[in-house]
Amino acid sequence: MPNPYEDLFKNARTPAPAASEPALPGSPEPAPVDSSDPLDDLFKTRRTNLMLIVVYVLGLVLVNVAMYGIFMARYPEIESITANIVEIGITSSHVESDLYEGFPYAVTIVGRYENRNSFSLGSIYVDYTFLDREGKILGKSSYSEDEVESGGGLVVVDTLYFETEVASVVREYGFDMSSTFYLVVNAIHGFAIAVAFLLIDRLHLADRWRRFRKSWKSMVGHIVMGEVQVYLVLILSTLAMDWLGISSGSENESAIASMFKPDALVLVALFLTLCVFTPIIEETIFRKVFFGLFPKRFGPVVPIVASGLVFGLMHVVAAGDYLQSIPYVMMGFVFGYVYWISGKNVYVTIGVHFLNNLVSFLIYVAAIYGAF
Repeated sequence: MPNPYEDLFKNARTPAPAASEPALPGSPEPAPVDSSDPLDDLFKTRRTNLMLIVVYVLGLVLVNVAMYGIFMARYPEIESITANIVEIGITSSHVESDLYEGFPYAVTIVGRYENRNSFSLGSIYVDYTFLDREGKILGKSSYSEDEVESGGGLVVVDTLYFETEVASVVREYGFDMSSTFYLVVNAIHGFAIAVAFLLIDRLHLADRWRRFRKSWKSMVGHIVMGEVQVYLVLILSTLAMDWLGISSGSENESAIASMFKPDALVLVALFLTLCVFTPIIEETIFRKVFFGLFPKRFGPVVPIVASGLVFGLMHVVAAGDYLQSIPYVMMGFVFGYVYWISGKNVYVTIGVHFLNNLVSFLIYVAAIYGAF
């Protein structure tokens, strides 16, 4: 099958002899990077990177303004609509349990959140927060129901288990657009930004693709080892969060999980958004652009750490659950290291990012089809 980008790749200039990047202590030598490559000209690189940043930020602003505008146009009377969501039969029971070792306290929550409005709602959601006697958060749990007709509602029946006795349960409920709406908007946004990036940075991408093909065995090796490293740091992140007493995941994870449905079109859109568009956009910004912000005298450590921190915090900043950024920060460190060790080849980190998101995607798909 002919490659639609083949002409683009053929137009990349042939670089001069390669020069190596400085090495991290105790690490293998990185792939060669051509320091005299015209694509690495500081003026041209900074101009291109600035354009990428502007497109990225402008895209985020526009998509959020668009979503807010659509929401307000459909639901202009937020307070009255929320007031017409009625709680029915809300209870929570606290008992001791020996079902799970190490989690002796069980809380069963029951309730119905009924839409008493004369029109349907995109979704109804409720967030439960579980507190101990000192007011410390022991955990959170969220539930939602899409496309709730007038008279319909969200039914919650669940039992959760804790290491510490739960003293109180706080709940917050409301309504929103459907998860399918957000999926469609994010898919369109991701496609538009990814295409814009490919056009703006086409010379650099073409050059890196030529380098990738020339040393494809080494590059694939970096991708595989990068994914192994991601898996290991996620294990370490889990241990760190357990040690810190963090039992709940990030709002970002909850939002993504809520979009999964046993619907072929939804799953295709999710695959494209999570496994294709997101790796292209995030690796271009957080690796290629971010590394370009630092002069070579800083070496690899500073951009690896800085890009990893920003990458991680960007995934949780909207919800403010900063401690839940630990896994994302650790992954960001791995992506940054793999980017540097591969000779700053963004296709390698896109590959690692793709594999990581693909594994999560397959787990979510297996879960919605009852595989476990």
